[in-house]
Amino acid sequence: MKRILILFTIAAVAVSAAMAQPITEKFKRFLTIPNNYVCYRTADKITIDGKLDEKSWKNAATVGAFVDISGEGFPTPRFNTQAKMLWDDEYLYVAAELEEPHVWADIKNHDEVVYYNNDFEVFIDPDGDTHNYFEIEANAIGTIFDLTIEKPYRAPTPTFVQFQWDCPGLKVATKVHGTLNNPKDTDKGWTVEFAIPRKAIAQSFDNYLKADNYLRVGFSRVEWKHEIVDGKYQRKKDANGNYLPEDNWTWGPTGMIAMHMPERWGFVYLSDKTVGAADANVKFTYPADFEIERLLWAMFYEQEDHYAKTGRYHAGIWDFKLTDKEWAMLPKGAKLTVEAMSHNYEICVTKPDGKQIYIDVDGYLRRR
Repeated sequence: MKRILILFTIAAVAVSAAMAQPITEKFKRFLTIPNNYVCYRTADKITIDGKLDEKSWKNAATVGAFVDISGEGFPTPRFNTQAKMLWDDEYLYVAAELEEPHVWADIKNHDEVVYYNNDFEVFIDPDGDTHNYFEIEANAIGTIFDLTIEKPYRAPTPTFVQFQWDCPGLKVATKVHGTLNNPKDTDKGWTVEFAIPRKAIAQSFDNYLKADNYLRVGFSRVEWKHEIVDGKYQRKKDANGNYLPEDNWTWGPTGMIAMHMPERWGFVYLSDKTVGAADANVKFTYPADFEIERLLWAMFYEQEDHYAKTGRYHAGIWDFKLTDKEWAMLPKGAKLTVEAMSHNYEICVTKPDGKQIYIDVDGYLRRR
């Protein structure tokens, strides 16, 4: 995924007549229900070799079809992508199978810009606050680009990206189903398998690999159109010598070409059941505060849009013109408050039990 600094100007995708629209309708592209997945415990030892031939992998369900990152109204991906997950006390396992008639890769050094090849990318936000999350990318020859991100690039305050972070203990393997870098034939595709250590991405958190926990997980596939030059694959260029834009296919849309929107990633529920067991039929349910958080995100998008148009934030609740349906997203007896200054704000929901959920100008979603 390109790391461009995105000025989160929702106005570019909002409807022009939005002044009279409910905010949940105005920003519905960014408020579709995120995908979900029940992740079961492994039933046998997982060997990271890219083969996915263990009983556990065979019994694990796939996450569902990948789509264009921008969502509804955009082309269906040209090639199929399937991903699945497992876990145990030490690792979160991710596997992906990528249909690809021309498997090629030429980036070989760790932490080079791997997404200049076709790649598969994993994003993990262990506690769902959209800050301090992790990204791991791999191309078809297993070259890794891994990093941690303090907060999404849209944040108005500077974002610290730790490119030098190397996921300690990470295991990755790929397997090509066909030939590599051979334009004379047609391939089936490639698989990639990750074992992501619990300890590597729990530096500032409690143990996130724990039954009944929810993770926020994003999967992205970068796919470039190619051409053959001197018998070798390379990214295709237009008549002016510029590379054609890549395709971004994801597990659920973010609503725009921006993967760094952790609130749009899927919910992954860690079940204590063993994959393939008779009782491994857990029905997914979203967290209890899911609707509260959706309303807070709608208000966040409205704040960003209003600031882009006027240079200031809404200062009070009534500026948002919430409808009865939107108020009903809060539990009965909850209190909603807005505190805003010229370049900062905080929106807070106080639940009937006194616990609070709030979001700020950086899109930092916290609980207290």
